[in-house]
Amino acid sequence: MTTVFHSGEIRIQKESGVDERTHKMGNKLIRDHIIEQHKEFFEQLEYVFIALHDNDGKPWISLIQGETGFINSPDSKTLNIQGSIVAQDQLGLNIQQDEAVGILGLDMGTRRRNRLNGSVKHSEGSQYLSINVEHSFGNCPKYIQLRSFAKANEPQSTETNLNSDHDSFEEFGDHDINLIQTSDTLFIATAQQPFADLDASHRGGKPGFIKINSNKELWFSDYPGNNFFQTFGNIYNYPFTGLMLIDFKTGDLLLMCGQSRLEQTSHKENDAKFIPRRVLFTLEKGIRIKQAIKGQWSNVEMSPFLDKIEDR
Repeated sequence: MTTVFHSGEIRIQKESGVDERTHKMGNKLIRDHIIEQHKEFFEQLEYVFIALHDNDGKPWISLIQGETGFINSPDSKTLNIQGSIVAQDQLGLNIQQDEAVGILGLDMGTRRRNRLNGSVKHSEGSQYLSINVEHSFGNCPKYIQLRSFAKANEPQSTETNLNSDHDSFEEFGDHDINLIQTSDTLFIATAQQPFADLDASHRGGKPGFIKINSNKELWFSDYPGNNFFQTFGNIYNYPFTGLMLIDFKTGDLLLMCGQSRLEQTSHKENDAKFIPRRVLFTLEKGIRIKQAIKGQWSNVEMSPFLDKIEDR
């Protein structure tokens, strides 16, 4: 059967017994262009999440923030973004022509999200990025926490985004551990291979869904989703992973890169809430960035889908 999925994704789908149904759904929903509805969605956003490789071919996830309209799609194969990537220089991100890029559009105020994968068509330093669309698809609102966003009164500054107060680390500190253990939202970048086929995605859960094993290792469970397994399929093929946490009170960011592995979990028979696998992440490098986001999220409302989850 012709499929839009690669070998790692197909492997996880087969293990889960959903490969035939998922292939049919994927071929229908994953397009090689942006439909009009998704164009309009991206163009009304005030922030977007982006996955890029660094100079060693390892994926990181960061974000770009701007005024409404800073993203536009002049045609069904192009997405343009006017703005700077937070920590672009510190992360050593590769934004040369034809380099892979993954985009996650997520509106926490409406629980809408769309994903887009492609390559860099054109860039102008840190100010402008044009993306050639290769895959575009919508995601359901599962596990997205509802939040209202209010921008700061002062104008958005490119220099502030690029040169925000930051420091690097190779082990989690006390503040990092507190943010990890109290977070309800995680952003993740994965790739099928070095310098190619990037994906930007999101994970949500009740505070505590990300767990600490040590000062270099954390893990989180695989909650039931659309069964595409793009994130897990990428990890199966290429373990390097980028993670990002937002401190929604301060606008601080915690960006991490390391290696992930998939681990099957044990369960009792006839356990309807069984979570079959989890991701274990081992930190190699991290960057803390103070007040990277100009604005504040508030009035959090947890996803109702989380009531059906029994994490272990």
